[in-house]
Amino acid sequence: MGERLGETMALSSPSHRFGQIIGDILEETMIEYLLPIAEKYSLFLDYRHARNARGGKKEVRWVDINGNTHKLDIVMEKGGNENQIGEPRVFIEIAWRRYTKHSKNKAQEISGAISPLIAKHSKSAPFFGAIVAGVFTKNSIDQMTSEGFNVVYIPIETIKSAFAVVGIDAHWEEDTHESTLQAKVDAFERLGTESIKKIKTELVRLTKNQLEEFCVRLCNSLEREIELIRVLSIFGDESAFVDIQQACQFIATFNEMTCQPKFLKFEIFVKYSNGDKMDVQFSDRAMAISFLKSLR
Repeated sequence: MGERLGETMALSSPSHRFGQIIGDILEETMIEYLLPIAEKYSLFLDYRHARNARGGKKEVRWVDINGNTHKLDIVMEKGGNENQIGEPRVFIEIAWRRYTKHSKNKAQEISGAISPLIAKHSKSAPFFGAIVAGVFTKNSIDQMTSEGFNVVYIPIETIKSAFAVVGIDAHWEEDTHESTLQAKVDAFERLGTESIKKIKTELVRLTKNQLEEFCVRLCNSLEREIELIRVLSIFGDESAFVDIQQACQFIATFNEMTCQPKFLKFEIFVKYSNGDKMDVQFSDRAMAISFLKSLR
């Protein structure tokens, strides 16, 4: 994971470099924090690193229901390992933004990446969350929450406090002189492993309540049990209209006693103990049975 911080030095602008340092610290902290949960549930935690299962490439990439590829931060896989891609059970995006004007776009970006992936893997109803830090508006947080994301928000003051434990002032504005920002970068580069660990430890300590609540929801998702399966067999003949009055007339004069409907599909509703729900439809009997056998 330390390779991320090393790659930071390739950026030319001190503001970009320092921002990337903060982002990498945040990501590494969350990976280290979540790894024990993945191990507890025998899941493989994937993050940006060279992995044999993707030909040695570093980026974590998954293809969504529309065939589009998305770069992700953390994915926990059932049956995955360094040599084999497993089934995704958890998607977590991590983001750091210094300025308000960028937060809404990032929230939309996270939603745009995760939502179609959730749709593709709907039969396993993966947990999906976002850990965002820095300056994010209430509207951007509310947007993600309304779309079903489990969100942890770490304010910029918490970031500053975490870096302050090693004597680094993590505050800057758009008009902060580059020499000042370069001094912050240089100060970080001089830190040893123990000092970097202090930043991470303080970040977790200051965010303890939020992270614990997040992990409770995550564990509930991984521990869920099926509470109800309802199967509805749907019969009928499709009638299509372009006029509302015609559709109303059809319903008003429909005689359910004399019709001889044909089978259309199975609709399967699944409810889990943690409140998760799935509602899927199959016209093929074998696919419906395969889906039910895949449930957990």
